[in-house]
Amino acid sequence: MADEQERMVEAGPVESPPVAFLRERFSDATVDVTKRLGETTIIVRPDAIVEVCRALCGDPAHQYNFLSTITAVDWLEREPRYDVVYHLMALSSGAILRLKIQIGADERPEPEAPSVTSVWPAANWYEREVFDLFGIRFDGHPDLRRIEMPDDWVGHPLRKDYPLTGIQLPEPHWGGQVPFADPLPAEIGRQTLRESGRASDVASGTAPDTADALE
Repeated sequence: MADEQERMVEAGPVESPPVAFLRERFSDATVDVTKRLGETTIIVRPDAIVEVCRALCGDPAHQYNFLSTITAVDWLEREPRYDVVYHLMALSSGAILRLKIQIGADERPEPEAPSVTSVWPAANWYEREVFDLFGIRFDGHPDLRRIEMPDDWVGHPLRKDYPLTGIQLPEPHWGGQVPFADPLPAEIGRQTLRESGRASDVASGTAPDTADALE
């Protein structure tokens, strides 16, 4: 019994099939693997994400053919700053897998990742949402534009440094001090929600016209 336990300790944990598959096929692309609460997360190099996804989707032994979602996380103080997260599912077996890439650096304020629309066409809308809310661009996307916010919206609302009220004020300040409907004191702040033209109305306290209010 003791010998058997020693052999189990020496052998270590058995890797899940997709992890073993990626270590064999993409050994240089696999950055890290974690498992928590029965869910496996694999961090891969950004430049390898398309080929990794295509392999996991098309391999007969895995068939992760359903892209559940793509989302992102902003780690403001970290470099690389952003995680782009891909949730995959194999419809035949119900197996789930999470992939991550890490992007964004101080010298490149506009983060960019490869588009996986060539693997799953449904990535089109997910990538547009991530672009809209986080400002992450997807190279190779066929129609990268906002999907939730108006086209003339300034900034990306899910970034950690986005002003809470949409009004950028000098420090020290916190986002709840000036109600959105109140005019800003002269020369202390600027409206960031919309492009010039709309911004001046709010900053000056001028009420929007009926057409603007209905947008």
